[in-house]
Amino acid sequence: MVNRLQTVALRFCGSADQALPRLRGALPSDKRTFKALDEMSELVSFLRIWRIDKNLYIDALMPPTESYHRDLFFQVYLRKENNPGSLSEGALLAVGGRYDYLLHQLWSSDYKGNPPSGVGTSLALETIIQNCPADFKPNRSEGSTNILVCSRGGGGLLMERMELVSELWEENFKAEFVPTPDPSLTEQYEYANEHGIKCLVIITDTDFSLTDSVKVRHLEHKGEKNVQRKNLVKFLSDAMATQFRNPSIWI
Repeated sequence: MVNRLQTVALRFCGSADQALPRLRGALPSDKRTFKALDEMSELVSFLRIWRIDKNLYIDALMPPTESYHRDLFFQVYLRKENNPGSLSEGALLAVGGRYDYLLHQLWSSDYKGNPPSGVGTSLALETIIQNCPADFKPNRSEGSTNILVCSRGGGGLLMERMELVSELWEENFKAEFVPTPDPSLTEQYEYANEHGIKCLVIITDTDFSLTDSVKVRHLEHKGEKNVQRKNLVKFLSDAMATQFRNPSIWI
């Protein structure tokens, strides 16, 4: 048994690019297994957009932190050295996972519709504070404008939304997107209203693929303009300097 566990640790634990193909070749070819591996591969592709896939370590022997965690579950470590092959020297900062199964168990037949999905995370705040550099200063941007990156058509354009959000983060904009694969434009407007977001950057399949442009819309000032993607950061910076009140920015 010990030898088998050692074999699993050596062959099927490690970076996602190495571990996932090995797991796909070794595990039984049944529907549940393929679904799990496909879901993991999809997660890796999403993390690759944000360039954090190299920090992902697949551990085939990791038990769920909580009994109700099913499907994907995870642990977040702070590694002292850049060593993707081992987590034993790192500080455990967070644990979490999906708990759809728990919600299904608690869902009453009196409720209309299907139970929602759920993901939870527990943070080790004391450990995070202990490992925080002494000269660390959080980026404070309370005065900046929240931006919601939206899609219209194109099957939700999830990866395109993630890419654009990442570009805005790199320029220190506060940006987010509705975390579902294919939200309707109405759902995205409702999300903006619920979260007090006035500035929308809307991607449409045709404009984005053919002209590499997006539509910027401000819900409070009723302004709207098509902007080339390469000029988006400058446009938003100039617009935010006047809190979108200068009529000339929409011309």
